[in-house]
Amino acid sequence: MTVDEGSTAVPAAKPQTSTVIFARSGKQVACSEDEFILDVAERAGVELDSNCRSGSCGTCKQQLLEGNVAYDGELDALSDIESGFILACSARAIGKVSIDA
Repeated sequence: MTVDEGSTAVPAAKPQTSTVIFARSGKQVACSEDEFILDVAERAGVELDSNCRSGSCGTCKQQLLEGNVAYDGELDALSDIESGFILACSARAIGKVSIDA
């Protein structure tokens, strides 16, 4: 492998580890910050209602009890849900997150 003078190889950033707590189900699941909460729930056997999986319909909204989430871009259904709720299909856990599921 040849590296041009002045260039630097930069390793790809690894996703950070997060935790999603499903309060009603009593499950705590480790995940990466690049996983959608709905996917984490399905992997853990926690059933959440969902439909579009793109943040458009709002079917997957869940109450956020603790923590922070991130979204990729603006989602249509975010403007229609009340404060304190998230869209599980499009939300990614940042650190420790607890939802009422």
